[in-house]
Amino acid sequence: MSSSRRLRRLLPEEGPRDLAAHLAQDVKPSELTSLLLDVARRRVTRRTPADVLAEYERDRFSRPARLSPVQLARFELLAFEHLSAAFEPITLAPVTPLGTASVVAGVSQDWAVATTRGFEVVSDATNVLALEAASRRRALGPRSPQGVHLAAHHRLLRPQFFHGPRQTAHFALLALVSAARAGRGSSVELELVALHVRAHLAVIRAVTSVDVPLRVVLSDFSARDRADAVRAEVIAPLSEAFEGVTFEVNAERQRGRGYYAGLAFEVYGRADDEDVFLVDGGEVQWVARLLSNEKERTVISGLGSERLCSVFGRDER
Repeated sequence: MSSSRRLRRLLPEEGPRDLAAHLAQDVKPSELTSLLLDVARRRVTRRTPADVLAEYERDRFSRPARLSPVQLARFELLAFEHLSAAFEPITLAPVTPLGTASVVAGVSQDWAVATTRGFEVVSDATNVLALEAASRRRALGPRSPQGVHLAAHHRLLRPQFFHGPRQTAHFALLALVSAARAGRGSSVELELVALHVRAHLAVIRAVTSVDVPLRVVLSDFSARDRADAVRAEVIAPLSEAFEGVTFEVNAERQRGRGYYAGLAFEVYGRADDEDVFLVDGGEVQWVARLLSNEKERTVISGLGSERLCSVFGRDER
């Protein structure tokens, strides 16, 4: 079918009042994909090799990463070696279904780069790992006590503008996701948070020198009174396992409120008298919503591997 005939089929004769709404709501996905592919084909016919090179040189999305691939490969190997006992490493696809970021995580769709074929480039690997975890939990059955613990080291692409010398449009992230069923009177959420903090500290210690000061900050966004349980089940065992790591509770934290549903944590390293933000994680309700099962518990976390390696790592090229 010619593009003109296709366009006549997609648009009413009098013309839609809201073209974007019409294309999003009234047009079949397959027809919209065909139209967008045709638009892309037409646009590239007007481009020259010089145009492509010029855009490559100026566009923040397409420039290479700053970190040596040798350092990044070494980090990935060390990370998976230290995670293999608790987390199953998997390799994610570069794209994920449209809406993975906004529908699953509740963030703006503008935070992901949508593709012509109805997908989006992965902007947060924890969202995708949550989909995989939900799929595996569903296969196990709604009452299965078996947890799912997944890890992925993935390069993310985010279109929003970042400020600061360490902020880039694409970067590598070590993402962890755990999904498990809550038992009666259990504190599975605290167990999962402790598991994630332990995993990240082990990876950081493997990559950096043991004398790098580390600080873990915990904040509980739930309305539950469990401060004593957090100290006993999370802080105490981790303090004993990781000498020299400082643990704090910040009850006033606002960043992440509404995103995290319960206990959240951040990990900072100290370099040149400056706190370097390395890890962010906590409880979310993603798998519970995906499976329509309020008994499901999910903990996610991410470690900025490029930031860790560039600031604290040792380049042994």
